[in-house]
Amino acid sequence: MGCNNEIQISLMPDLSENLSNEELVWEEIMKIKTMPISMAHKKELKAKLKSADAFRLQGFQQLKWQKRKICNCLKIKWLEFYNKFNLWSSSFKKIEGHCGAGVVEFFLFIKLLIFLNAFTMVVVLIVLIFPSVYWVESKEGTAPDLWNECGSSNESASIECCSAIYENTTRIVRPRVNMHYIMDIIQGTGWVETTPMYYSYYPNQQFSVGKLFTYHVPLAYIVSTISYFILFFLIIVRKSIKGFKQRMVETQVQYYLYSNSIFIGWDFCINNKISAILKQKAIFNELRSFLIADRPKFENRNRSKQINIIIIRLLISFLVIALIGSACFSVYLIFYYSIKLLQRDQTFMWAFLLEFATPVAITFYNIVLPIIFDVFLKFENRSMYQETRLCILRIICVRLSLLVVLLGSIYKLINCVREKSQCASALCSSPLCWETYVGKIMYKLLIVDVACKIGITILISCPRSILVRHFKNNFFQVMCKQELNLAKHVLDVIYIQIIVWLGSFYVALLPVLGLISMVIMFYIKRFSCIINYSLAQKVYSPSRAHSMIMSMLLMSYVLCLTTWLAAVSKITPSRSCGPFKGLPSVWKVLIDYIRTIPSWTVTCYEILFSVNFVVPLIFILSCIVYYYHTVMRSNKKMIVVLRKQLVLEGHDKQFLLNRLSAFIKQQDRRRKATENNGEIDVLLS
Repeated sequence: MGCNNEIQISLMPDLSENLSNEELVWEEIMKIKTMPISMAHKKELKAKLKSADAFRLQGFQQLKWQKRKICNCLKIKWLEFYNKFNLWSSSFKKIEGHCGAGVVEFFLFIKLLIFLNAFTMVVVLIVLIFPSVYWVESKEGTAPDLWNECGSSNESASIECCSAIYENTTRIVRPRVNMHYIMDIIQGTGWVETTPMYYSYYPNQQFSVGKLFTYHVPLAYIVSTISYFILFFLIIVRKSIKGFKQRMVETQVQYYLYSNSIFIGWDFCINNKISAILKQKAIFNELRSFLIADRPKFENRNRSKQINIIIIRLLISFLVIALIGSACFSVYLIFYYSIKLLQRDQTFMWAFLLEFATPVAITFYNIVLPIIFDVFLKFENRSMYQETRLCILRIICVRLSLLVVLLGSIYKLINCVREKSQCASALCSSPLCWETYVGKIMYKLLIVDVACKIGITILISCPRSILVRHFKNNFFQVMCKQELNLAKHVLDVIYIQIIVWLGSFYVALLPVLGLISMVIMFYIKRFSCIINYSLAQKVYSPSRAHSMIMSMLLMSYVLCLTTWLAAVSKITPSRSCGPFKGLPSVWKVLIDYIRTIPSWTVTCYEILFSVNFVVPLIFILSCIVYYYHTVMRSNKKMIVVLRKQLVLEGHDKQFLLNRLSAFIKQQDRRRKATENNGEIDVLLS
């Protein structure tokens, strides 16, 4: 018996060797992929790990490890499959090689907006448009008789008569495909106004679907809007948090930009010459931008120069404010004069020009004023990053100011004093259906903005790039050379999304136009970045570009959401059209619906939004935030301490290496002296 035990013990492995198990070996192999070493070195390490002895897992641990391996393998296969069908992947590589990884973030941002607008389009089509078209078309035919009873008077009219008056003013025989037909599509007026595209198409009705449920058009209208606003909020916040994390990591290594670009900037997965050239180009542009950004740090300025710069900056700031103010005032005048002129009899072409006067003026200022501000920046003597921030701030001020003036003018027009029984204010000649009126303005603004960007890219930027490439004359090189300004391109795309957000409640199909506009913008901006623009002096890092883009988008989203909430809660809906006619506000639909649901749900809603619940909740959340803030501060202090320890350990290691080197040199000298003495003894003997 003792002999058998000795044999079994002799056959067991020697645990003193500290062998790893299969799972640990597999984890080490997975870590090799993330190591910044050459592919040959990675293969060598992987072969050593595979050939090393390891324990085999047994029982539940074996099953758990196999499950983990399978899940990881499936994840890798799915990513490989997804990347094969990844939209515009080749374009992204080309853009990265020409403009840097930061510009790729801009195009990924456009791609994100394309998918979000596509999802919004699907939601609106399924929840609102398809059901409404099905039931509205089948219930048509009651308005003409009511129109005969009501007449055309705007005074002392009921809700039904106001609807009949509006339907009669928009009822036209659909023309054949001719010039008027095309002009109606461009303007969004005429027969287009009677389609499901606009707010006025949808009735204030509900339709029963057998005994299953009742389709409530007003409720579906507002639910579809709220749903895609919530979707955009969740995606924007998620992307913003991701960019914030990357930015925090980058701020910790901002003093090692050059070494990071040189030593860990290369992609060891590159296996063809074209990709290698593009990557070399990207690293070169990045290093070039770092050098240009650091140049102002070494410039010496005396006090007189600093005073002159401050005076110039103040004068330019006053001039910028004056230009923005004059642009806003001119848009206000154009808006009101165009309305007055349209009330008179005008020729078809003159009426067409007056319809587009305000959108064209706004787009004109959005294009011209940033160009003037770029000229001003050359005299302000600012650093590259200061120029970028100031450029963003001024362009945002221009675009938001013009939109505020436009929306304020519309509000003044539609909120004019009227009698309670009037369909619309006769004093200010307010539109019968102000929601459709707002929708038409947003539609024209989007059409004009996209058309101008296409025209500028093809008719102005492209010829300038041709002149720069083929004529080396100094005049053409100075006047026609174009450099990529990422901030302007980002604001161009966000401006289109702002128009879509502001107008999608009044133009149900505006997300479809937003989707088409984003696709057009992708190809237009891609053409501009690769063909039209020369290498920019500044190359944005991906995290910096991502955080800049998402912060601007989040700010724009908050402003648009606030504007929409104010409009649907404070402005009374039209009496002549739409699913909310006759209601004091749009929110009345949700309030009425809440009253129809079970009482316990209403009770829960009241409790959740009561003061007795909200105040303790805010207090608890504040305590949690304070706790995590304290933990974060302590972690930051610990990081500082650990960094100091690393520095001290580095000094200790350097000291030990110096002592070891001195000891080795001393031993070498002794050995040589001993050898020399031995040789002398041999010679003497």
